[in-house]
Amino acid sequence: MRKTKLWEQVDRILWEDWDPIRINDSGPKDEYSGYVPSVIKLLNQDADEMKIAKLLLEHANINMGGSTIIEDHLNVAKKLKRLNSK
Repeated sequence: MRKTKLWEQVDRILWEDWDPIRINDSGPKDEYSGYVPSVIKLLNQDADEMKIAKLLLEHANINMGGSTIIEDHLNVAKKLKRLNSK
């Protein structure tokens, strides 16, 4: 996927605001970049905040082995959703 402005914005939000494994103070800056395409796909489908939050929950818990709940992801989903309304 080509790195568009939207790609960069989503990547920044995942790094700065989502950070489910709490590494943005010391980890590699591209730690969450692999999740950007799936988020953009939902944004392009005009998915609602809950669907985006569920995707983030799945990434955090299944792909990263975390133990989070949907509420942990809703604020980030809302912020991501606002990107599509600009």
